Amino acid sequence: MLEKCISTIFRISVVAFLLGGLAIVALQGGGLIAGNGEFVTHIEELLAPWAYGSAGVAGLLAFALSYFHRSADESSSTEDSARTATAEHA
Repeated sequence: MLEKCISTIFRISVVAFLLGGLAIVALQGGGLIAGNGEFVTHIEELLAPWAYGSAGVAGLLAFALSYFHRSADESSSTEDSARTATAEHA
């Protein structure tokens, strides 16, 4: 349940920061073409906190999700190495 909740919020935050970054780049490009420096600065001030904030949330949630995804190969190799070390010392 917790993993599914974190995964859903992670996906939403990834989409949010990708769309926010795309909007920043596209609108600033339009401002550069139009030669309006104030517009370029205003777009960054308006959208950047949302895009950067959602990128930070996505990064933290990706770190949290890394604890949920242990494949069977990883867990069995860890158990095998523990058994081998125990057998060598016995």
